[in-house]
Amino acid sequence: MALSLEPSARDDAHADPDVPVREVTLTPLHRENLYKHFEWNNDPELNRLDSEIPFHKESLSEFKRRFEQMIYSPAPDQQDFEVRADDGTVIGVAYIVNISTHHRHCTIGITIGDRDYWGEGYGRAALRSVLAYCFGELKMHRVHAYTFEYNDAWRRLVEWAGFTKEGTERDYLYRDGQFWNKESYAILEQEYRTQFAQAA
Repeated sequence: MALSLEPSARDDAHADPDVPVREVTLTPLHRENLYKHFEWNNDPELNRLDSEIPFHKESLSEFKRRFEQMIYSPAPDQQDFEVRADDGTVIGVAYIVNISTHHRHCTIGITIGDRDYWGEGYGRAALRSVLAYCFGELKMHRVHAYTFEYNDAWRRLVEWAGFTKEGTERDYLYRDGQFWNKESYAILEQEYRTQFAQAA
């Protein structure tokens, strides 16, 4: 079953003429897409962009166990989704973690795993969808995101969406023979509603 995210699933606010307008759908993880997720999980470039855990290839059996646990026994403070393009193709994943219903905050992340969809506006549409879900369905007050210093695309995306940079953890990550900063961003509910008022 797809999540109800209208109208914020459309990438039409603050339109950049160089970025196509896209529409995405967030759906729960599906067992039948195991091999696609396994491929992305073992992609060193995606790991470099999105994870601070040093890359190592995970066996199919190990990944299958973990993936099925995410589907059938998810952590109570975490939700994972597939990102589907307007034609229904699964092109990536999104997650919401550290969900606090008391403090009304959480942390998000998005990976467009299918390179055929990079630079085509799908990351932007996915971020809008995730934010709509966080501030709508989950009733969050604050949404947080981390970026690594070298991940320019994700940093530009959260800044485009109205996130404020709140701090830097200097030399946090050792990768490619050098240290990199980890940057902290967040957006509050009223800032989100102001930023995307055109979608209302």
